[in-house]
Amino acid sequence: MPAPLGRLIPGIVAEAYTRRGFAEPALLTGWRAVVGDEAADRTMPLKISFPRGSRTAGTLHVRVEGAYATELQHNAPRIVERINGFYGYAAIARLALHQGPVERTTVSRPVPERTAGEAPAVEGIETPELREALRGLGAAIGSGSG
Repeated sequence: MPAPLGRLIPGIVAEAYTRRGFAEPALLTGWRAVVGDEAADRTMPLKISFPRGSRTAGTLHVRVEGAYATELQHNAPRIVERINGFYGYAAIARLALHQGPVERTTVSRPVPERTAGEAPAVEGIETPELREALRGLGAAIGSGSG
């Protein structure tokens, strides 16, 4: 049986990631989770440069769109901290910003349609006040007033 494509991709692109200093593609594929939606929409990690013979205190090169570079520079210490938290050690010491266009990879997820009379599944909730509050919240959200 053929292997799912998702399992093959890391092996196929491993050499390209390695040439750019990414020992694994996790930072690239998890960029949005690491830096947040706003930064992910305007930035893209390019490569990591480490001091000779080291895998710590690296420089992460990031492409950033136009004026957002100022905000990213302001938030750089927080982003470096989040990246290092992601890796679990002090892999990155600083960001090097490169202005340029960023390809957007936002994937929209379809919102399931609801019928007019549909209520949230709250029947298992024992506290009547909480159950009614949740029903009210569901109705408010469903009507667009929540």
